[in-house]
Amino acid sequence: MKNRIKGFLKSNLIVFIYALIVVFTELVSICFVGCSPILTNELYAISLFGIVICSLMLIKNTKVKAVLCCVLLLAQIVINVGFVYLFDSNGTYFEWAMINQRNDAFGTIEDLSLRWGLVALLISVFAVFVVGSVLLIKFSCKKKVKNKLSKSTKILLSSVLTACTLFVVLNPTVNAVQASKMSYIERYLYSDATNKYQKLGITSNAVYELVNGTLVNSLVDYNTKGVEEFIYEDEEPYCYTSEYFGISQNNNLVYILVESFEWYVFLQNCTPEQSALLYPNLNKFLSESIYADSFYAREKTDTSEMLATMGSNPTGKYINYDFPTNTYSWSLPNMFKQHVENNGNELVHVKSFHQNDGSFYNRNTLHQSMGYDELVDIIDMEELGMVNTWNEEAFKGERNLDSETVQTLQYEMFPDTDPNEQYMSFWITFAMHGYYEERETFKAQGYYDKLDEVGAYPKGISKKDDYLRTYAAAVMDFDKAVGIMMERLRKNNDLEKTTIIMFADHNTYYNNLSYHAKGIKERYNSELYRIPMMIYDQKLKAAYVENEGTNVISKFTTTSDLIPTIFDIFGIKGYKNLYFGNSMFTDVETVIFSRAYGIFVTDKLICYSANDIIYKASDYTQEDYESFLERSEILLEKMEYMDKIYYNDYFKTNPLKPIV
Repeated sequence: MKNRIKGFLKSNLIVFIYALIVVFTELVSICFVGCSPILTNELYAISLFGIVICSLMLIKNTKVKAVLCCVLLLAQIVINVGFVYLFDSNGTYFEWAMINQRNDAFGTIEDLSLRWGLVALLISVFAVFVVGSVLLIKFSCKKKVKNKLSKSTKILLSSVLTACTLFVVLNPTVNAVQASKMSYIERYLYSDATNKYQKLGITSNAVYELVNGTLVNSLVDYNTKGVEEFIYEDEEPYCYTSEYFGISQNNNLVYILVESFEWYVFLQNCTPEQSALLYPNLNKFLSESIYADSFYAREKTDTSEMLATMGSNPTGKYINYDFPTNTYSWSLPNMFKQHVENNGNELVHVKSFHQNDGSFYNRNTLHQSMGYDELVDIIDMEELGMVNTWNEEAFKGERNLDSETVQTLQYEMFPDTDPNEQYMSFWITFAMHGYYEERETFKAQGYYDKLDEVGAYPKGISKKDDYLRTYAAAVMDFDKAVGIMMERLRKNNDLEKTTIIMFADHNTYYNNLSYHAKGIKERYNSELYRIPMMIYDQKLKAAYVENEGTNVISKFTTTSDLIPTIFDIFGIKGYKNLYFGNSMFTDVETVIFSRAYGIFVTDKLICYSANDIIYKASDYTQEDYESFLERSEILLEKMEYMDKIYYNDYFKTNPLKPIV
């Protein structure tokens, strides 16, 4: 018996060493995403590695064991380094739904800013393990170490393997079934939610998401019980309205999602004199607009785009790939079309524009379902005479310029209109999209020379300062585009009858530029997510300034408030429970529950749940906490029913009732 145990231990020495390295690799890796080197839900990770260890021990051939250990360790290192990069680059945890977006994600990568310290450490560990494995194999061959397992040992290992496999597969399923019996308020607001990698580790989370995204998603029942009552049966089922309701009802709508736009680049990190020279059009636009100085967003571009055009998002899937052909009766494009028709006006167009390929984020299909007449993408723009810098040898792979987009497409984006005609143009900009290596397109435009001329954003102090310099140049290009747009609207006498809403989709999270530019060292801080939102509307501004004595909206606002705000000023009646947000001109505030990052955000706090607050502002009070709970409960109830609507394509068989 003693000899058998001794033989078993010797023959599996490489497996025991592998097990120790696996644990070391996992705990070290999570430290690089801001976690402590300990798992709070270690049973899942233990079960996963139990499967691997038992499987290896059941193999008789030592060489095969060694090779498999090396392959599995290398796979773990690749997963951990990759997901640390994912978290570093945009703060996102891996989830299975991202698989559909893999091509789009790779298309945004320009620079692999890996954690080289982690890479070096893990590669060194891997190299030592490989060398050690070779030596152990040679030793076992010389000594002829036997790996003959007794029947009882095989039964024990097989039993442990089976138990671990069942737990790895069934645990997410059981969790999902339990969660499905809870309201979203219980599931998200009062849960034990925390950093996913702190709970499960990186590799275990990947496996958990695999099970969750395949088996579990197919088992959850998103029935339509209560949906009808939720949408319609209310004393006032339409969106909250303000005293400005309908003030812009005959206007054109120019709606601009400005990629990675930040206040700091033209208001804080250069002098007013420098800003006036570098960003004259943005400064003028700001002075002539109403703007929200407490507008926050914590999402990726696709999620922000959906909030801005749909007013909501599903929690477990992505609209772009999972529901691209649903019936979207409540979308902004469809509601705008209906509004123009109800006004008795002529609709010129409802179009979207983006200087990337239309297949990116599956927009060709989705935008049609949303109600846009057409998505004008880079292929269409080339036909209209625009240079595609993606393919130009001198600028290979660089973002297509915003200024050239507007210059080339100004007659498409801002067509001539008669008094009884209206149009909507939605433009997703591109030039500011990270990363921020020096660009030839900006050199050709003279932006870097202009920065040097006015002494702003100098080159060479640090890598981050160089990134900031390129970002500043990108905003200069957008500034030029704004100037072309405003001049076009002036020339065709449409400024008075056009509402321009300009908002950022998210902060400059690429290369952690927001932290650097804003001087923030802590991982979570609401100020990181405060970004621009401006409304140019002459009638609205005059009325607002007369009533409020300012052109500033000071309450907390976010991306989901955009559609209710548009509905308010255009006089469009939409059902309020189909939209997460509220009009910015009412006293009602919302809250952010980030689809991409799994956190709640307000201007005063950030948390995984009410039980795990990870940031509080210096002036945070108990009243702020109570307000957060109240607003979150309203939002989560909407999220619960909107999931039923998305997952069941509810309006395909249940047409949306018009509000009289």
